[in-house]
Amino acid sequence: MAQAQAQAQQKEVFFTQENEGVIQGVVYKEVCKRIGGDLNERQATRLVKTVKHYMSEVYRVKGSREGKVALNKEVIAASLPDYMSYLNRSAAAGRSAVADIETGTESVQTVSGLITDKETVTIEKRSQMDITTAFSELQTSRMPAAQPRRSPQDFRISLQDEPPLSMDRFQQMKEEREAQALAAAMASQRVQAPQAQAQGPASSGLGMQGPASSGLGMQGQGQADFASATDSWAQGKRRADEEAEAAFAARERQRMEARATADPLFQPQPLPDMRALVLGDRQTLDRTRPVPGQPQAAGNPTLALATAQRQPTGGLQQMIITREPETMAYKEREYTFFVYSADRDWVNSAETRYNFSVNFDSSTAPLASRLNTSSSMKFRNITRIEFVKAILPGESLDTLVTKPTATTYDTSLNTNVLSFPYIQLQIPELDTDIHGTNESMDSVFSVLQYDANWISDSGNALTRGYFAMIPKFLKSQKVYHPTPLATLQKLSFQFQRPDGTLLSSVSDTLDISQVIPTLAMTAPPFSTAGALTNTVYQKDSTVETVGSAYYWLKTTSYFNHWTVSKGDRIVIRNMTWATAPTGSAVVQLNDFTTTMQATGGLLVVDTGVITGSGPTGYVFSTGYNAQGYANAILVRGRFTDPTTGVFLPAAPGGVNDAYTSGLLSHYLVNTALTSGRLMNLSHQVQVCLRLIVREMDSMGLLRPDNL
Repeated sequence: MAQAQAQAQQKEVFFTQENEGVIQGVVYKEVCKRIGGDLNERQATRLVKTVKHYMSEVYRVKGSREGKVALNKEVIAASLPDYMSYLNRSAAAGRSAVADIETGTESVQTVSGLITDKETVTIEKRSQMDITTAFSELQTSRMPAAQPRRSPQDFRISLQDEPPLSMDRFQQMKEEREAQALAAAMASQRVQAPQAQAQGPASSGLGMQGPASSGLGMQGQGQADFASATDSWAQGKRRADEEAEAAFAARERQRMEARATADPLFQPQPLPDMRALVLGDRQTLDRTRPVPGQPQAAGNPTLALATAQRQPTGGLQQMIITREPETMAYKEREYTFFVYSADRDWVNSAETRYNFSVNFDSSTAPLASRLNTSSSMKFRNITRIEFVKAILPGESLDTLVTKPTATTYDTSLNTNVLSFPYIQLQIPELDTDIHGTNESMDSVFSVLQYDANWISDSGNALTRGYFAMIPKFLKSQKVYHPTPLATLQKLSFQFQRPDGTLLSSVSDTLDISQVIPTLAMTAPPFSTAGALTNTVYQKDSTVETVGSAYYWLKTTSYFNHWTVSKGDRIVIRNMTWATAPTGSAVVQLNDFTTTMQATGGLLVVDTGVITGSGPTGYVFSTGYNAQGYANAILVRGRFTDPTTGVFLPAAPGGVNDAYTSGLLSHYLVNTALTSGRLMNLSHQVQVCLRLIVREMDSMGLLRPDNL
């Protein structure tokens, strides 16, 4: 019962005269804006009917679920396009009717009822068609008629028949008007001649004082009669047009009232007069009423509106661009930012791939450092920072050593990030609303879960590819509202296990203590104690004639086989030896250092273990020890172009190398490095962030003044 009363009350509020007038006013203003003029009586009547119809239909469908404001929006959205299509159809039908009238096939009464009769015939015709044909014909009828294409005007001056000058044409028209006025005067004189004769000679002589004065009087009387006849014809035509328009409006109003009376929904509501929106307290549409201070439109006053009525409110007709510095407009711009852990200062700092930072101002980087994780883009007015994904290496985070037999050990078990249900990403500069029972969870920025992986096709079981980790089904973002963040200075990334500890504390960088070329691995000095356990990488006398084919990089500490493995790519920096070379070794060492510290890095050929001291006491073996650790990395030297058919190592610095004092191989074997570090590029971390910043919209300062 309460629901029925609420619906009835809502219906009374919706179908009030004030609400209907509001909807009609909105639609009326929008229609006038689109057509650039006013509506006549017939069009205003159709507008009232359209609004009433859609008010009833919208309330019938959504009246019980929507409020008054929502229903009004639905009525306006449905009435406006339907009424505009009606105007287009009326314009096309009107042009066709005018063409028929000019040929004499229809009368004025037929023109007044053309639109209704045509719509009736069209509806009856469509009822006999199939749906596709009827829809196509309906679409075609609603399309505006194609305007005839006019040929461009020829502004060229004719060189054959020159037209008369403007003053000559003006004089000719003047003489023609005077001749017409004189003929009218003569006709009037012939009518008045009998009356003058009846009055007598005295009155006749008084009225005619000579030939000259008689001619002037007749000419002035003829011009006055001609002007009076013209004004009478114009007034009669204007009065006939107004009466025809009023009769047509009355006929349409009677038809609308008859239809509204038949519908019980509209019986208690009076029909509004849409003319009041424009005319105010006037009863007729007086388009010729002068507006104080405004010039009047030239031409037929029944067709052309005054300038004040044609001009949009609040601006000029032409487009004027003005600045409005007091109005500030902003727009949001989205940036995608990638962070690569290999760009950090891994030569001088102790940061690892799972614990590093990035600076957003390059001026804050250490002056002595050539490497720094910094961004040349300085982000300002940040409104939101979102975490997209992280790409982590598939290496084992721990080395698990098992003993399957009494004399063998197994270290092949890979315990990577998939060993955990999730990993935590902590960014101290960004605080979020993530909380948990673990204290470390209260300070993390995002919780990452497995999304996808791709595995290297090198065939090496130790190279396991990469894992994509995302905040699956979680929203990981930092919003700055209402005031955006001015700028970013630094972001620190720490990848943690669920218990809050670092994902791995093993460093991905190694210090180099010695470089040993395979060119020197022959007798002497490696004849007795230096015999290579695996003789695969000893000197090849048929190939290594001018340079070394491979180089052993001995590290200061042992590393597990997950840190660096065969097929990985390493990069070397900051190589410095204890003593300076002499002789040809100077040029050779410079070329060798450039080759080892190439920007693209070096591929790992193999790993091994170097024991003993020497140079005469070194013992080499490839692979790893029983616990899965090694202390040497084998890389390849620089070769000549193999496409030439010559497959030989290149001479370093253009000087043939040999294990002789003063040459490169002898210098490397007998000289240790004071500094030099390598990093595994294949085991780095990538982080993807999305930054949304607020920027000034320059288009907001420029606007068309008449919009």
